[in-house]
Amino acid sequence: MVDNEDEFLNTNIKGMMMTLLGHWNEQMDLARSGTEFAAIRPSDMRVFGQLRGRTMPLSVLHRELSVSRQAAQKTVSRLVEQGLLKAELAPGNHRDKILKITPKGQRWRKLAAQEIKKIEDGCAEVIGEKGKESLRKLLIELANNIERA
Repeated sequence: MVDNEDEFLNTNIKGMMMTLLGHWNEQMDLARSGTEFAAIRPSDMRVFGQLRGRTMPLSVLHRELSVSRQAAQKTVSRLVEQGLLKAELAPGNHRDKILKITPKGQRWRKLAAQEIKKIEDGCAEVIGEKGKESLRKLLIELANNIERA
């Protein structure tokens, strides 16, 4: 039982992270508008965020994103049509596809990295450079122990 349910619901970690992510996603949307990447959707950004520059099978991607294979395939197909990803049949497997980032996708990653840097700089303005790095370390610790979190 939560002693002060209202305060908890207003300041719970999950809710605050969702609020921050919503704000940061709006900043990313603004950065994309008017560029060759304007058609990228939030679900597309999640795929790129999960790939983090890696080549990986679609079967791994959909599990890491915790979405259905069909949802991942739909997003990947959209990114392939836009020329951001390339999907090739996996060797020895006629169902799975290996996802690779194209040169256009690399340009998107560069723009995204610049915007993420601006977001992190904004965090440092609020909580200081040490606070930002402490937050990063804590998030890495949580991510590395996600089964327990």
